[in-house]
Amino acid sequence: MLYRSLIIFLSICQIAFSHELRPAIANLDLTSNKSEITFTLAIQLNLESIIAGIEPTHTDTDQSPSSKKYEELRRYDAQRLEAEYDKIKQNFLDKIYLGTKDNKIKFAEHSVAIKPLGDVSIARDTEIVLKGTFVNDNNELQFNWDPFYGPIILRVNKDNKDLFTKYIKTGDRAIFATSGLIDQSFFSVVKDYLVIGFQHIVPKGLDHILFVVGLFLLSTRFKPLIWQISAFTLAHTITIFLGVMQIVQISPSIVEPIIAISISYIAIENIFLKRLTRWRPIIVFIFGLLHGLGFAGILNEIGVAESYFITSLISFNIGVEIGQLTVIGICFAIVGIWFGRKDWYRKYITIPLSAIIAVIGLVWFVQRII
Repeated sequence: MLYRSLIIFLSICQIAFSHELRPAIANLDLTSNKSEITFTLAIQLNLESIIAGIEPTHTDTDQSPSSKKYEELRRYDAQRLEAEYDKIKQNFLDKIYLGTKDNKIKFAEHSVAIKPLGDVSIARDTEIVLKGTFVNDNNELQFNWDPFYGPIILRVNKDNKDLFTKYIKTGDRAIFATSGLIDQSFFSVVKDYLVIGFQHIVPKGLDHILFVVGLFLLSTRFKPLIWQISAFTLAHTITIFLGVMQIVQISPSIVEPIIAISISYIAIENIFLKRLTRWRPIIVFIFGLLHGLGFAGILNEIGVAESYFITSLISFNIGVEIGQLTVIGICFAIVGIWFGRKDWYRKYITIPLSAIIAVIGLVWFVQRII
């Protein structure tokens, strides 16, 4: 039974690590003079998933009927993948809309930068760059792309100043003014960053999910759980703020392997500890600081709405907390309520599941240092 569970969990962790679908990121840089505005639109995306036709309804590529094509494309070198992109290029560009309500702006220049073939267990990012000019008449601009390509995060910069940031849900659009009068309300910023924070836990943050599950498995009693969750929350709240404000910066090549080890450490402790010790919340706090730097890395990659800087940070953090509480709620609903008070809970649930989580953390650690 334990062996079968281990195989299933290892398969899940490999899928999540290798095949997770993330939103694309579009950076729109505007440079203005009296008569016209020059723009550069750089879109960072998973090109293989677009060529293969992976539907945005899936959280990972293995759920799609096109997964075999996707796996094949991931093993192409940059030159061969670009040749595949050339086959769909015009159709792809036609489905990117940047312009006013009535007129699409023409893309005068186009280039694609594909990273060399590397570790195929990690999704490869490609950057597509579009350039052009349009009349500087202070009209509102719209940006969107085909719903089939999924969500995208748009960051607009005008004359080296942040103008607009928005998480564009599948099939939605962003509207902003080049004059700098931002069509972005307080509530839209709160909603966008709540969603981003929540989705970074559920369903996309499997490493953070397993850490929280590890905290839950030690004891289903409320007091031990609240001590651990409180320590974790306080710690990652601190480093989210410090990381985004660039007061504390540690390379992801260091942070990500340590996050993986933190998962294994907590799970191994569950095997040998029968109850909460005084130093367990301290250990959780230290690991929480590192998880917070991981969250901050996501925010730095996405960008924070400059006009609502603190609002964005707080909303993202609340979204993360809601995601964590959702995980805890699911754990209670599936395991805690029914089996938490059973004499055999530790022997048949805590120890086997903790052993599985520990192995997953070690697998991730090796993957992330190689």
